[in-house]
Amino acid sequence: MIVSDKKLKIFLFFEIVLIMLIFYKSSKSLSAFVDEYLSLTSNNSFFNNFDFNAGSMADGSYGVILTSGPLSAVGSVIGWSLSNNLIIARFSNFLWALFLHIFLIRTIKKYYKFDQNMFLIYSGFSLLILPWYFGLLYSLGEIVSTIIFFYGLLLFEPKRKLSILLLSMSVFYGKLILLFLFLIFYATYVFLAKEYKKIYSDVLIFSIPPLFWLAFVSYYYTGGTVFDYIYEFVYFNFTNNRSAGIKEVGSYSVLDFLLSYRNSEVMNWNLADLLRVLISPILFIGIISVIKEKTINKFNILILAVVVSSISLYLWFWIFSPTKWIRYSQHFLLIQILFVLFYLTQNSTQVDNSLKVLLISTYFSLFFSSYLLILFFLTTLLIFRKYQLTNSYSFFPYLLAIFLFINSINVYFELQSKTEFTFEFDICKENLMSKQCFEEYINQ
Repeated sequence: MIVSDKKLKIFLFFEIVLIMLIFYKSSKSLSAFVDEYLSLTSNNSFFNNFDFNAGSMADGSYGVILTSGPLSAVGSVIGWSLSNNLIIARFSNFLWALFLHIFLIRTIKKYYKFDQNMFLIYSGFSLLILPWYFGLLYSLGEIVSTIIFFYGLLLFEPKRKLSILLLSMSVFYGKLILLFLFLIFYATYVFLAKEYKKIYSDVLIFSIPPLFWLAFVSYYYTGGTVFDYIYEFVYFNFTNNRSAGIKEVGSYSVLDFLLSYRNSEVMNWNLADLLRVLISPILFIGIISVIKEKTINKFNILILAVVVSSISLYLWFWIFSPTKWIRYSQHFLLIQILFVLFYLTQNSTQVDNSLKVLLISTYFSLFFSSYLLILFFLTTLLIFRKYQLTNSYSFFPYLLAIFLFINSINVYFELQSKTEFTFEFDICKENLMSKQCFEEYINQ
């Protein structure tokens, strides 16, 4: 069953309006968060004069504690520059993520045959169903960098140089944790495709973004040389980082790692978030195993490399990371969500058996905001299938979109009970980097 482009565009219009309302409402219901101040301040400075500086709160220019790169806050910086209003800055960062989806979908359209309108619909919902989705409004780098990383992966086979450039930018101008994902993805792909001769040229292209970054460091960094910066950055963000798990390797037993969740943020999660972060990646493996073609081709190799890299990050998160901050799960969750959604929109896709429907429907039901909605969704699928009201297999992608829309409505109404904040700034309008501005922000 194929729904006309006109109907899809109408649906897309109402979806965008609804999601904009949700993110605007969320922008007003978020309290102050120190990481937001650091990201907005440092990136505002970067886009004004290339000085990645959040003031004395972050050890000055290119302080190693600044971990959300410039791509994380393009929208926030534009919104703040135009309005000096924090709520508008937050909402503008959502618009930035939405723009990235639209622009990059049009880019990959040249190389893949898929329903562009359906994927636009799905991509909008993907911003909302993630655990801790509002990190995007805080100008944190997890979501934006992963969006760029995802499309970089899709471009790897048809447009390799552009792909590697995007992947590198998502790492060094977004979130460095994606370097872990890239290295495993790249090693897996090159090994399976036996493309060893391309490594040299790939490394050269991948090196371009960090070389520009280090050039800025050499000019602005006051803590020593570029080599001092690299050492301090690696030490702070990897060796001595309490989330990385590296310093625990020598003192933890296997059992200590397996039980590390007991002293982590996980103990404060609700059941829904636990199922999303723990169970959905396992279902993702099941989905890939039933949709992957038996023939060996480069796209199948790409899919396998994505599975290996994202599951490796999942295992690091659950076994090695002592803190298990939920926002770190967004990297592997968003990539997996987008890959399944992309599969559903490809022209060649056939959701042609009950196992596919069961796995995919169960997977996405974990991201619904209401247990009642999950029950309603699964019951509807059973009714469609049992009474053959329509071709339930071909209608499934559209039914999923409808329930994602209903889920968004539920999220909107849940937000009505949230306390709204009004942020009034005087000092910050004059100087974001001052200590007085930080105090004004944090005391709102």
